[in-house]
Amino acid sequence: MYPHHKINNPDQYDKFVNAEIPNIQTHPQLHELVVKHMIHGPCGTLRINSPCMQGDPKKCRFHYPRQFNDRTTQGEDAYPLYRRRNNGIKVDVRGSTLDNRWVVPYNPKLLVMFNCHINLEICSSVKSVKYLFKYIYKGHDKQVIHIDPDGEDVVINEIKRFQDARYVSPPEAMWRIFAFNLSQIYPTVLALQLHLPKNHTVTFTDTAIISEIIHRERDKHTMLTAFFEKNRQEPAARQQRRGRIVSANPAEGERYYLRLLLTHIRGPTSFEHLRIVQGVEHPTFRKAALENGLIENDNNLSLCLDEAAIFQFPNALRRLFATILVFCEPGDVRKLWDDHFDTLSEYYQNHSGSNNHIQNLVLQDLSSHLQSMGKDLADYDLPTIENEHTPLDVTDHDTQEELNIVIDPAHLHAQYSLNSDQRNVFDVVMHYVTHGVPAVFFIDGPGGTGKTFLYKALLAEVRSRGLIALATASSGVAANNMPGGRTAHSRFKIPINLCNNSMCNLKK
Repeated sequence: MYPHHKINNPDQYDKFVNAEIPNIQTHPQLHELVVKHMIHGPCGTLRINSPCMQGDPKKCRFHYPRQFNDRTTQGEDAYPLYRRRNNGIKVDVRGSTLDNRWVVPYNPKLLVMFNCHINLEICSSVKSVKYLFKYIYKGHDKQVIHIDPDGEDVVINEIKRFQDARYVSPPEAMWRIFAFNLSQIYPTVLALQLHLPKNHTVTFTDTAIISEIIHRERDKHTMLTAFFEKNRQEPAARQQRRGRIVSANPAEGERYYLRLLLTHIRGPTSFEHLRIVQGVEHPTFRKAALENGLIENDNNLSLCLDEAAIFQFPNALRRLFATILVFCEPGDVRKLWDDHFDTLSEYYQNHSGSNNHIQNLVLQDLSSHLQSMGKDLADYDLPTIENEHTPLDVTDHDTQEELNIVIDPAHLHAQYSLNSDQRNVFDVVMHYVTHGVPAVFFIDGPGGTGKTFLYKALLAEVRSRGLIALATASSGVAANNMPGGRTAHSRFKIPINLCNNSMCNLKK
């Protein structure tokens, strides 16, 4: 609402909301409509079996009858306590005599206009957010239905009887038929797409003709070029326009420096404009960023790591850190290491012991990434890996990661809650594990019969013995249900696109 229309205090509430029975002599029509549509109940001691009675002891879930109030006041839970005077006005409704304590808050104008039940409340706090967004984001209405045949010996199968149906109400159906907008954002905020000159993405089908694609007008413009054009057309807006830009990795070279310039130069009008510094157009975006003082030090690299730490896992951060060392030539490597050690080692801090051991694990991981890029840890000003007495080779990151999985005590004790079928499987599998005999087992059963519960018990028992159990599933959803679970594609490096000579990219 505009400021002069906002409802800010209890004195203004009474202008919009009433919670009393109108006088039949002065407002006969309104009196009739309130009695017909806006009286709750009766419930409580007057009718203990009313649908609104819940709990033990049973109480009205809508808190009727309310208390008498001589004037409207602000309640503690952000809902007002409306004026309900004990003025002696009573009406007979559904076999009971009720007074103002049973009136549902209403607006007189709306009630007379629509002649139906309309409950109007004043929401003057953050709780009003519930009304704005709850029904928008809760998803579509659904119902679960099943019809069982008549008979005494009907076997109820909970798996088969479950039917998940979607309910579309007439207003929603009408809204969709007329193709009205289902949601909107104002002001619209979209991430600015990032590409180098004449290097943007063009989509086409397999049957498209290449010559037509090349000359297709709509593919000659992108969000970024439209951004430049808008800045040329509206010089005044160049100092005000702001927004978000998709991320870029320092290893991407010119694309990364293009993003760096876009985040620091207001209202650029072209790619060439970004490369101009003090009247001189430089050949590359990196050179322009250097002349603008944006990469004189390692601040941009540090900001890149800070930004990536918001949404990347520690292992990806370590790979990014190694990429920065190889391709971005940071000036002070040790400072970059010290500033970002906490985020680089976040995973190991949750599962490992001493600081030296944690540092060794991070350095070993960095060393692996650097070696894959043809570099070595000794080439950079980083701490050295200290010798530790460990039963296994800690350079094997996968082995260390599996051994660091925390065993949930509830999963360890789950074996004592197995039913007879689950117990039989558990004992057979653990017999083979105990004696070190290779074997393959297939456990079958409908959804909801306890397979995952059994898997957790097996994983916990095997891992509690200091052995390694690789929890692997075909889908991410199933993998998330198991401690330390991963998909088969992730675990065994299975290529997404398979051909006759495809191989899993697993090292010895």
